[in-house]
Amino acid sequence: MTWLDNVKKIKNDKKFTNETLSEKSGISIGTLNKLLAGATEDPKLSTLIPLSEALGCSIDVMLGRQEENSESNSIMDKYNALDDAGKESVRYILNKEYHRVRFSSPITVNDHVKVGKIVKLRLYDIGVSAGTGSYLFDSGYKTISLNSNRISENADFAVRVSGNSMNPKYENGDILLVAEKQPVAEGELGIFSVNGESYFKVFGTDRLISLNKDYRDIVFSENDDVRCFGKVIGKISS
Repeated sequence: MTWLDNVKKIKNDKKFTNETLSEKSGISIGTLNKLLAGATEDPKLSTLIPLSEALGCSIDVMLGRQEENSESNSIMDKYNALDDAGKESVRYILNKEYHRVRFSSPITVNDHVKVGKIVKLRLYDIGVSAGTGSYLFDSGYKTISLNSNRISENADFAVRVSGNSMNPKYENGDILLVAEKQPVAEGELGIFSVNGESYFKVFGTDRLISLNKDYRDIVFSENDDVRCFGKVIGKISS
């Protein structure tokens, strides 16, 4: 049984219509219809959490990864007993830990090398901050040559990591390959500018998130000038 079959079974067991589930979860009826039609193979955590809340089960049970048991019931009971502020705190921590674990195996440019082909990219002199921030395009750049593969061929430029807020997955001095025209979705890695300062972070919709727990999120305010330079699609370790 697939995770979608399992979701539909729980939904039917509870005699929920799509409209009822949409109302209970806060997920728009259009998004929910697409999800239940199988249009999304890998739903976001921000969708799974309210869906599991509405169905009254854990995410693992909802996705068919484990049978319902007293421990998972206890966790959900405790969560459901929280007020809105408490639930928001739990979701925030869960999302942050999910982002940290998700990038445990960064793809490197040595993957599937095409022998004999070379890709040349701009490597900017000033590194993007994994810390305090610096303006990326104020500096010059040099041209680097990389073996051609599916990652390097999709990159538009390269930048060097400066700082340690993306440790332990990305180290100071690592070279990042960036696809300028690829959109950065929530939970993905990108290169951003906030009020002229450039950062390498996880995109969190209303904030930029570090993988290093010692660093606070960079939360956007109403008047901030936030720009995205592209999606990080690979790295060269220092």
